[in-house]
Amino acid sequence: MSLLKRFGATRLGVWTVKHIVSPLDRWIYKRTGGRRVSTGRALGPILLLTTKGRRTGKDHTHPVFYHPDGVRLVICNVNPGFERPNPWTLNLRANPMARAQVGKEIRTYRAHEATEDEVERYWPRLAETWPAYQTFYDRSGQRTIFVLEPLSDT
Repeated sequence: MSLLKRFGATRLGVWTVKHIVSPLDRWIYKRTGGRRVSTGRALGPILLLTTKGRRTGKDHTHPVFYHPDGVRLVICNVNPGFERPNPWTLNLRANPMARAQVGKEIRTYRAHEATEDEVERYWPRLAETWPAYQTFYDRSGQRTIFVLEPLSDT
């Protein structure tokens, strides 16, 4: 596992991703049409997920690793055990409609939490993409996997 991926599984790594890498990636991704991110895509495929705030109703955009499955997109968040739940997971539970930008393409999706069968199918690939997911899951036992289904009218 690369040094960068191991760093991502530490407290300092989580803070760095949350406060430095994610805002930088969001800015770079939007300006390059998804062609670039701060890590040069060395860590895996990234999309920009936009959810409606469950309390504010405002749009919030987060860079998120994803696994493509045909037209469906699979996204994941694993709590490292020392953080509050990630806001995008709470927002998707409250309102399953979201936009995802993959490269230059922006589509509207309806999200659902993965079924047990979907978790078994997608988890190995998600953990391979970002090994910190497995480290965090081993520590906390908390993971949330969503499957994004594109709306037919987009």
